[in-house]
Amino acid sequence: MNNLYIEVEKRLRNVFGENVNIDFHDEKGDGKHFYLYIVSDIFEGKSRVERSKVVYSLLDDLLKTDYIHALRLKLKTNSEIIN
Repeated sequence: MNNLYIEVEKRLRNVFGENVNIDFHDEKGDGKHFYLYIVSDIFEGKSRVERSKVVYSLLDDLLKTDYIHALRLKLKTNSEIIN
């Protein structure tokens, strides 16, 4: 696991908690295009845009400096997964 994965996971777990379900991986194998799936009740009552803003605020500097060129998000609550 490279430093980018460690840094992203650390930032996410600081906000979402240690037991949150996170899947972060390189979609194209180029180290620039990523997929991020998070299941957390922090998203409860938030729109898709509001959920995305939470995540983007945590990774903003990595996106601006092109460590992450593209990021596809899937952000769900526990109740959305169960239903």
